[in-house]
Amino acid sequence: MPSSTACRLGTAVLNTPIGRVSVSACEQGIHNVSLTAAQVLPTNNNSISVTVVETPSQWTTPLKTCIDWLKVYFKDPQLANQTPRPPLHLANPRSDTFTAKVWDTLSTQVPCGKTVTYGELATMAGNNKAPRAVGGAMRLNQVPLLVPCHRVTQSGGKLGNFMSGQGVVLKEWLLKHEGAI
Repeated sequence: MPSSTACRLGTAVLNTPIGRVSVSACEQGIHNVSLTAAQVLPTNNNSISVTVVETPSQWTTPLKTCIDWLKVYFKDPQLANQTPRPPLHLANPRSDTFTAKVWDTLSTQVPCGKTVTYGELATMAGNNKAPRAVGGAMRLNQVPLLVPCHRVTQSGGKLGNFMSGQGVVLKEWLLKHEGAI
C-alpha cells in the first residue's frame, strides 16, 4: 500500500442510515472512510437511502466507485458482495505487514452476512497466536465498511468494540443489516 504524501484528495460526504459518512480518495484509491454514528438508527430497511450532501471539487473514479458501493451496501448488503469495491490507497501499513494481511483477509474472505472472531481472523491471516494483533489492526482501520472491522467479534459470542467503544450500537445495526445476527 503506497504512500499518500503526493496525492490530491477529493472528499464526498453522504447522509446514510448510520449518519454522515465522509469518503476521501485520490486517483489511485480510497484513503479514508469516516463514520459518524447516528443517534437513532432505522428500525426497518424501507427507510434506507444514501444521498451525497457535499461533493468534492474533483471526482475520482475510486470515489465514484466507493459511493456506488455504499449505496448498494445500504440497500442490499448481499448484493454488495458481488459489487466491485474501490481500490484502497492507504499510507500505512506496508503491504508486507501482518496488519495489511489481516485487512486483506477480512475484506476478501469474510463477506456480508458473516462474522469472524479475532482468533479465527488471526489464523486465517497466517498467525493463530495473534488475536490481539488483529484487534490492533482493527483499531488502525482507516476504511471501515470497506475493510469491514464490524464483522470481527469476540470468541465468547459478544460483539466486542467498534469505533473505540463508541459504536457498539452501530456495530449491532450493521451486523443485523447484513443478516449476520
